[in-house]
Amino acid sequence: MLKVQDRKRILLGIVLAGILCIVMVVLTALSAELKQENNRLSSENKALKGEVDTLSVKIKTANNVAHIEDVAMNELGMIYPEEDQCVYITSKDAPKKNFASVIRQEAYR
Repeated sequence: MLKVQDRKRILLGIVLAGILCIVMVVLTALSAELKQENNRLSSENKALKGEVDTLSVKIKTANNVAHIEDVAMNELGMIYPEEDQCVYITSKDAPKKNFASVIRQEAYR
């Protein structure tokens, strides 16, 4: 027959093993939840990166001088000025070349 002290040790060992098993189950569940959240955030990050790349391409396209000129002429009805349409405050302000040519050259530099 087992002594009372031995029974207490066996019972304590069983309780500790049970607590350890419960802790392992809880930690495994927490780990699975964190992995799921990490996967969701990774997917969201990939989607946002794709959106950033798309917007970067759109910005580069919109900042293209040819595109800006096309929008100005076709959508806004803007045209380059003729030489006789420009007014200068002093004769020193007037460019030596045609003003429209100067603007085009500066834009496509």
